[in-house]
Amino acid sequence: MTGQTTSRNERGEQPMGEDKNVFLTIMHNDQTDDNDEIKVDFSVIGKHIKRFFALWLCLALGLGCLSGASGLLLQKVLVDSAAKAMISFPGTAYDITKIKSPAVVGEVLDTMGLDAADMQDYQNAVEISGVIPASSYEELSMYYDLLDKNTSNTLEIIRSLLGTSYNVSQYIISFNYAEAKLSQKDGVAFLNALLDAYRDYCVKVYTHDATLSNPLSAISYSEYDYAEAVNIFATILDNATSYLSGLRSGAGTFRSTETGLTFQDLHRTASLLKGIDLDRLSSYIVIHSVSDRDPQTEISYYQWRIEQLEQQKAVQQTRFDSLTDSINSYKKDDIIIISGNNGSSTISSPESVNASYDTMIQEKLDAQASIASYTRTIAYFQSVIEGFENTEDASRPEDIQYVREGLEQLNKSVKELLQNIALTVDEYYENVAFSDLVRVIVPSTAEELPLISPTTVKLVLAVEALLFLCYCGAAFVQGLREANPRTEDTTEKPEPATV
Repeated sequence: MTGQTTSRNERGEQPMGEDKNVFLTIMHNDQTDDNDEIKVDFSVIGKHIKRFFALWLCLALGLGCLSGASGLLLQKVLVDSAAKAMISFPGTAYDITKIKSPAVVGEVLDTMGLDAADMQDYQNAVEISGVIPASSYEELSMYYDLLDKNTSNTLEIIRSLLGTSYNVSQYIISFNYAEAKLSQKDGVAFLNALLDAYRDYCVKVYTHDATLSNPLSAISYSEYDYAEAVNIFATILDNATSYLSGLRSGAGTFRSTETGLTFQDLHRTASLLKGIDLDRLSSYIVIHSVSDRDPQTEISYYQWRIEQLEQQKAVQQTRFDSLTDSINSYKKDDIIIISGNNGSSTISSPESVNASYDTMIQEKLDAQASIASYTRTIAYFQSVIEGFENTEDASRPEDIQYVREGLEQLNKSVKELLQNIALTVDEYYENVAFSDLVRVIVPSTAEELPLISPTTVKLVLAVEALLFLCYCGAAFVQGLREANPRTEDTTEKPEPATV
């Protein structure tokens, strides 16, 4: 059923120019009754537009302010309130999770003067995301694409995907300063301080000089017999020379600005102390059987010590023999594991295979060094026993005095050496070897919060547009009602039949 629109002129009514009113009449083609017409009088609609204008204006202002405030609040939720930085490591042996440890976070809180009672909140606000290397990312993407397109070899693709491994050496560190109740400026400062504290932590942990930092501070050589005290100094100097041997080859010509020494200088000093001062004092003790205790008691003690050392040597010898057999039967090559009914194979990483082999080689060398050390100590104690067995007299006072003075001077020299080693090693690791231990690729930054975000503008415009449509719709509906008043149906209805 179609509609027809006519003007008042066509129906013999007053011309439009005389009353300046414009309206439309919509009626059905098969109807001539005026009651079936719908009149649209624009003058009436305009009257209602003016009538509702004040109400619309008040609502527009009120809802605009309300939606704007809501948008600003929503802006804080939608906009990323986190400071971010990217760091990298020279290898994969570092524990990145320690950046959230109490030791690291606590140092930052002390530096910035924040309350340590809220440490848990600051730890929870730190997030760590690993960056997949580009080559591995492309490989993984290829497997996922194959899974989407290929349905026949899905199992083989999944196996290959699970066998794909990669090493992450770059990380994105995020700090949600809003969660930690900090401003954006303080959040960026906190993340920068966190990276500095973590770098200091790594330098302390991974410099591997803890064994030489204070080897004499907890030892009082005066509590031991003279021969035993000499053996303690010998062990300390052996460790020092071994440690310095590894450093002098890698450090090159590095010279400490604090001690003025190189690792070559320190190694030479340790060798002289052991080869001259310690050997002179050791030989004097053995030749003169110097002790401030009873000779028979000393003989029993050193016999017991030799038995203990023999047992420890036997353990290391068994370990050495086992490692030797394993190394001789070990093939340093790729290992191919065949699995599945269709003959699919998985080739293990050559790096992981060779790493196991190299570890066994190092363990064998350590066991061999321990055996040699036990052998030297046992031979030394045997010579001490022989010296006590060949004398029945107590040691002369002048011999005891000479040994005591020698031990005191040796203790002073060894302490000075170890202090110089610790200072030189710390400076070398901090300024040279580990200067890029934690390298900041992208410094701490945070997204600037706009004064008025696009989200807020869109929200206000949407509310205002909806309100304007409601305003125009209400005026239009009221205009239709006024232009088309309802009339009562006056047609006489037939009386109901009565029986």
